[in-house]
Amino acid sequence: MFFWELIWQFLQDVRTRTLRTILAVSGIAWGTAAVVLLLAIGRGFHVASSKAMHGMGDHLLVVWPSSTTKAYAGMQPGRPLRMKSADVLQMARSLPEIGRCSPEMTNWGRTLAFGPHRFKAPVGGVVPEYELIRNMIPEPGGRFLNQADVDERRRVVFIGNELKKKLFGDQEAVGQTVLLDGRPFVVVGTLRKKIQSSSYSGSDSEKALIPYTTFISVWGDWNVSDFLVQPDPPEESARLKRALYRYLAQKYRFDPADEGALGIWDTVESDRFVNWFFWGLQALLGLSGALTLGAGGIGLANVMFLIVRERTREIGVRIAVGAQDWHILGQVLLETLLIAAVGGLMGFGFSGLVIGALQLAPLPDWLGRPQFSLSVGLLAFGVLSGVALAAGLFPARRAARLDPVKALGF
Repeated sequence: MFFWELIWQFLQDVRTRTLRTILAVSGIAWGTAAVVLLLAIGRGFHVASSKAMHGMGDHLLVVWPSSTTKAYAGMQPGRPLRMKSADVLQMARSLPEIGRCSPEMTNWGRTLAFGPHRFKAPVGGVVPEYELIRNMIPEPGGRFLNQADVDERRRVVFIGNELKKKLFGDQEAVGQTVLLDGRPFVVVGTLRKKIQSSSYSGSDSEKALIPYTTFISVWGDWNVSDFLVQPDPPEESARLKRALYRYLAQKYRFDPADEGALGIWDTVESDRFVNWFFWGLQALLGLSGALTLGAGGIGLANVMFLIVRERTREIGVRIAVGAQDWHILGQVLLETLLIAAVGGLMGFGFSGLVIGALQLAPLPDWLGRPQFSLSVGLLAFGVLSGVALAAGLFPARRAARLDPVKALGF
């Protein structure tokens, strides 16, 4: 019964103080929309950036054999480390810390031709596991290189989606024969378009990949340009790096503490840094929205102080006839929360419309699409609740502590 009395009183106050209520509701609605939109935009940007970074591969270490930088066992620094594909594959079999591994040999600026179209592109020699390591997902109807291609040294090629457009346009590429430096190769697959912001040897969309054994038969047993490893378990990149240094230092006779002997790009560590960066960015965006909502909360608090002031005599009468402090406190708090709830619902509704419109807009891939998630909703609701309670608590306490004698003007 008490609750419905408070609701009725709230509706009476709204009717008699329409303009003030509208201003308070508008401030809360705008602040709520600011919190939701900024958090949703930050979340979408985070997801898009993470997807673009992982376009190159997940939990990936790219390793470049370099030169020693420390003297070791009577040998001077500056000795180059030269690794063959067989050495890399033997290492993968020897180290349990390695989940997946692929050597990579690259021949830059090779000519691919189909009909009248001729283009230069980097050509890499790899193993079938390269598909999963580097997220080289083929378009439907095609495939990546397989073990039979490697074992039989087949002249087959997997090409990037942009290279495919240059050579074939809108034609189907799978099954066609291209000339690679004048040698015929059958296209077995083309890369499905992916967002890729990270790279160490150019965009995957412009590359051609062939079995590493075919690469050796065509151009000779080159030293690997680099090799790729994924740790097992995926997050244990530090343990894998220590194992790599121990194994290679023993095989090629250099100091295991000579970090300059290997160039390593640890994308696991990069992921951790990027995730912290984006959490910080989202916190900054959320704080900006919370400050906007806080301004709306100040406006709401001012409205409630005015309501308490205008109803001083009424509150004094109620206290004089026996109303408890919590009754007065509850009434003012409820009115505040109801105004905040209406404003919050309007803010959530408006931000939902904006997010829906942005989902359909032609935004750049790197920016991503705003995403309203459960975490965004809960965080926005938490900020709104905190602001509403803060805005109502002080006017409510003031009303509950009124002296009935002074309130009635005696």
